Amino acid sequence: MSATLHSLLATLPDTIDRAAAPNVPVTAVTADSRQVQPGTIFVAIQGGTTDGHRFIADALARGAAAVVGTADLTAEAAGWPAPYIRVADARLALATLAAALHGFPSRALRIIGVTGTDGKTTTTNLIYHILRTAGLQAGMISTIGAKIGDDDLDTGLHVTTPDAPDVQRYLAQMRDAGCEIAVLETTSHGLHQGRVAAVDFDVAVVTNVTHEHLDYHGSWDAYLDAKAILFRSLAGSTGKLRPDGSPQPKTAVLNADDASFQRLAFVAADWQLNYSIETATADLHASRIEYGAYHTTFLANTPGGPAEVVLPLAGPFNVCNCLAAIGAGLA
Repeated sequence: MSATLHSLLATLPDTIDRAAAPNVPVTAVTADSRQVQPGTIFVAIQGGTTDGHRFIADALARGAAAVVGTADLTAEAAGWPAPYIRVADARLALATLAAALHGFPSRALRIIGVTGTDGKTTTTNLIYHILRTAGLQAGMISTIGAKIGDDDLDTGLHVTTPDAPDVQRYLAQMRDAGCEIAVLETTSHGLHQGRVAAVDFDVAVVTNVTHEHLDYHGSWDAYLDAKAILFRSLAGSTGKLRPDGSPQPKTAVLNADDASFQRLAFVAADWQLNYSIETATADLHASRIEYGAYHTTFLANTPGGPAEVVLPLAGPFNVCNCLAAIGAGLA
C-alpha cells in the first residue's frame, strides 16, 4: 500500500505547524524508529516512560519521509532532511495516517467493537462465530490473534489491542479479502492510547467494568471513561448500509446487570440494546438457565423472539457473554 505525503498529511485533524514538504511516495507509518525505511512517516509519541522525540535522529538517519510529533521543534527541524509536522495529539495522528495509508478500510466494513474487564475475548469469538454461521464474510482481531474468514493471521504475541498501524493493516486485508464485517476486541489501554482512534465503529459492546487495571488508569471512573471512548466514537463514525440497503444503526449493547450501565446508557447511539440474566425487562434476557459442568443451556429472550441456546461453556458469566454476542448479531 502506498500514498503520497501530501494526501496523507491532509487527513491530519489537529495540525499545529507544518513545514513545506515534497510530495514523495509513502509506504509505511510507524512510531518505532527501528522500523523506519525510506518512504516511512515516523510519528514521535510521548509515552509514559519513553519520549519518541528522542528517536527522531535515528528515524531521519534511516530515511524517514517525514516526522510527526507534538514537541515544538520548528527551529531544530529547519535543518532536517525531512519535514516536521507538529500536531496536538500524536497518537491520533498515528492512527489517522495509518488508516489513510490503507484507504480508511473500516469505512468499507461494518465494525463491531467489544470492550470490558472480563469476557472480551470470549465474546469477540462468539460474535465472530455467529457471523460466520450466518454466512457472512467476517474478520476478527482479538488479543490472541486475528482471522479473515477461516484463515488465521500471524499477529505475534500480545496481550492488548495491536498498535494502530497493525489494526489498519489487518482491516485492509479483511476488506481486500471481501469481508463484510469485522469484530475487534478493544482493551482500555488500546482505547486510551488511540490504537483504534481511526476505526469507524458501528456497534459497541461492553461485557462488564470491574475494579481492575487501576494501576494504569488511576481510578474506576477513569477506567470506565476509557471504556466509554468506544461508545462515544459511534457518533463520529461514517454512515454505512446493511446488505439490504437500509442504514446501519450505530448501536450500543450494554450489560444491564453491571455498574457501568447507568453511565454508558447516556452515551448517544441510534439504537441501544441491554442484556441481563437478572431482570426480564431487559431487551435480551436469559431464562430457564441450567448449568452443567462443561456446558450451559438457557432460553434467550430477544426482540426477535425466544431461542433455545446450548452453550459449550460453563458459568453465569458466559451466559452474559453469549447474550452480549447475540445483541451484537442482532445489531
